Amino acid sequence: MKLSQTWHYFKKRVLQLYRKMNTFCSNPFRQNWGTAIYSRNLSLKEVKIDTYSGRIVAAKVPHSYEEITVVSIHAPIIGGRVFPYLDEIFDEIEEILAGHTFIVGRDLNTARLAEKVWPGHGHGSFFERLAESMFFDYHWKFQHGEQQTFFRSGVKHPFQDDHLFVSYNLAKRVTSCDVLNNESIRGVSDHIPVYAEIDL
Repeated sequence: MKLSQTWHYFKKRVLQLYRKMNTFCSNPFRQNWGTAIYSRNLSLKEVKIDTYSGRIVAAKVPHSYEEITVVSIHAPIIGGRVFPYLDEIFDEIEEILAGHTFIVGRDLNTARLAEKVWPGHGHGSFFERLAESMFFDYHWKFQHGEQQTFFRSGVKHPFQDDHLFVSYNLAKRVTSCDVLNNESIRGVSDHIPVYAEIDL
């Protein structure tokens, strides 16, 4: 399964991919761009999220042991800031996900390092909030630190803007988590993916 931050609806390669997968995609948030969840062999059932249409997509994935809710987020930057908008997104999805098994993530446009670069803009308090919440940061657990996922030309700092979280009842089932970083992948996007293996 893949959580995609941004994709173009009419790219030929994407359309070919859709034909091979059970796929749910959000409405575009601008000029045919949107956020998506891809699944090769699992059925997806839409979960309605009203905040920032096109920036968030959610689906329920039936599974033999428990239904899993998957949420893909592309956090908006408005007026040069990601906060308070990302906090508002997590306010809503916390209500939706309370008491459920879930996987949440993708491009949050924030990093722990961002608090050092831009102190007082909400980055540090956001991760403090998550550390005390129902969101288990399994990349942080496995890597004991951040890894750069944002490689746009001119970026001066190794930000990890892309993140994955699971509910605590899934935490023990995560067997690995890392980033996919090579020349081919960096040629596709200025973001590289965070991946995880979960024993379901």
